[in-house]
Amino acid sequence: MLRAQDIYKLIHQSVFGPGHIIARAAEARRALATECRRQNAECRMQNSGEEELLEPIEPDGRLVRVNLRPMIFAQCKAQNAKCRMQNVEWLVEALVESARRITGNPEQMRRRLAAAVRWCRENLPRQAAELERMAARAEESGYPAFHHSPAYSRAYRPAYRVILSDCLKPRASGRAG
Repeated sequence: MLRAQDIYKLIHQSVFGPGHIIARAAEARRALATECRRQNAECRMQNSGEEELLEPIEPDGRLVRVNLRPMIFAQCKAQNAKCRMQNVEWLVEALVESARRITGNPEQMRRRLAAAVRWCRENLPRQAAELERMAARAEESGYPAFHHSPAYSRAYRPAYRVILSDCLKPRASGRAG
């Protein structure tokens, strides 16, 4: 289900972090609350125990995806209730701090996309040409953020936030759920 658009998004996240979705803490909190309500409804319908809470998106683990379903499932189990914003405030703080600290580097984005195109030629040949075209268009536009492809969204129902892992460590103990 991985498409060129999804590869681009992963690389964009690893270079630019969550800055494209975080302007202010209040906005981050509102968006997270909306997604938590949606995931809370899913939580009651199915066990999301297969998904890891944290998923590194860089080889060095500097940036991670915090998957919302396992976080919310743990809250549902523990509280037999709904996702409460006080229980995810640590994530809002980590998002805002991550966005503040990550500036992104267009040259790094260009290099990583070129490496991904080479990788796709060997491993996902159908996606290589599309990723190359997407990279060229994105470079002209200043590397904007894209959504996941419809195929990826249908298959995986992504629900996560990208943060710096060192923003998570001081907050995770005892406050993640």
